[in-house]
Amino acid sequence: MSKSKMSHRVQLAPDIYKMTFETDSCRFSRPGQYVLIKTGGECRPYQVCDYDSERYTVVFKATDKYGQELAGIGFGGEVESETGLGNGFDVDAVPDNSVLVADSMGVIEMLELARALLIRGKKFKMVLGFNNKDSIVMMDSFRNICNELEVLTLDGSNGREGMASDAVRNADYVCASGTPAMLKALSGRAKEGQFSLSMMMHVSHAEKGDFDVGTKSGMVKCSKAGPVFDKNIVDWNSLSLEHWNRSTY
Repeated sequence: MSKSKMSHRVQLAPDIYKMTFETDSCRFSRPGQYVLIKTGGECRPYQVCDYDSERYTVVFKATDKYGQELAGIGFGGEVESETGLGNGFDVDAVPDNSVLVADSMGVIEMLELARALLIRGKKFKMVLGFNNKDSIVMMDSFRNICNELEVLTLDGSNGREGMASDAVRNADYVCASGTPAMLKALSGRAKEGQFSLSMMMHVSHAEKGDFDVGTKSGMVKCSKAGPVFDKNIVDWNSLSLEHWNRSTY
């Protein structure tokens, strides 16, 4: 692991923080890869919304001891970290007119994916879902890069009511990130796509957030084979929704 120094911090909403870290070892190469940061005596995975060769930005909810310790780091404070981990989105494989879908647990990493598609001149629609109007974050960033953006809330307090997956019907190609309930619902509405299970790594009680994922070829480790998978190889029935229901924002 190497050192990362905190260079920017902002609170986006109650208990939700955005923090940028500078490091000499920034090894991200694809959207959807994750960083391990040591807090609370353990290494925990965090989603990344932005990165370059010298810095990366994470957005997280500080409701457990790991997030609270990270949120309490002052300007210039250092943490141990390991960057550019896991299998991210294959941006070149995403076709024109694809749909990007995320709920409040997956919205973080979809921002960098949207930027990567925009740079390549690819057209896409963005669908985001949140619990309610007060939990909506990062909208200005998405509006700056998305020509077509739809936002849903579970309680209907910001227009259309429902999960983010409710806005998708029979899509040819979908990239998605979020809660297992949303991903499982979405898996039957897309012919092809790439789905990220990074949220489940973040809420896993295991150190480094790792867990087994059932696929058509057997069980694999999310930290190595994922967190981004071809949606058609995942055995969605093997992901217990009850096991992960504590993860909802």
